[in-house]
Amino acid sequence: MNAKEMIIASLNQSQRYRDRALEGLSQADAEWRPTEECNSIAFILWHMAQVEDFYVNRVLRRQARLYDEGWAEKLGTPAGDSGYGYTVEQLRAWRAPELETLRAYAEAVRESTLQFIEELPAEKVTELARPDRPPDTIGGILSRLATEIALHTGQMDYLRGERCGFAGTMAP
Repeated sequence: MNAKEMIIASLNQSQRYRDRALEGLSQADAEWRPTEECNSIAFILWHMAQVEDFYVNRVLRRQARLYDEGWAEKLGTPAGDSGYGYTVEQLRAWRAPELETLRAYAEAVRESTLQFIEELPAEKVTELARPDRPPDTIGGILSRLATEIALHTGQMDYLRGERCGFAGTMAP
């Protein structure tokens, strides 16, 4: 298995876990936060898709994010924002979009990501993503992205367990 195949396999596995964590959730379940300092499943899903969209479309493809091409309006969330480093006040003020719209955005981003990776020539994986801003290679960014997605998927699964009274969706 080469590097591209490993990254695709990791992203696909995280997507299956994410889908299981979201399965059957109501809007109220997706918006629930155990405390004011915690993120909701909806917020994590939004942030996770935003990060993937930014790194793949803005940084690697050097084009507009999908978010900036209509998804911000569909979601009703702040343009030019990713949820990174939010304060408690910002978390309180954030309004969750409809879960199905969030899922559609995350799916569109993932489709874009997989297309990018599949079309990426194998020898480019080790190239600098932005020669003007080393040290990140394309493969390094994709690897870090796969790790971040896996970590956030675990957070969503944990919150589902806390909210719905059961966990274990991460089990194979």
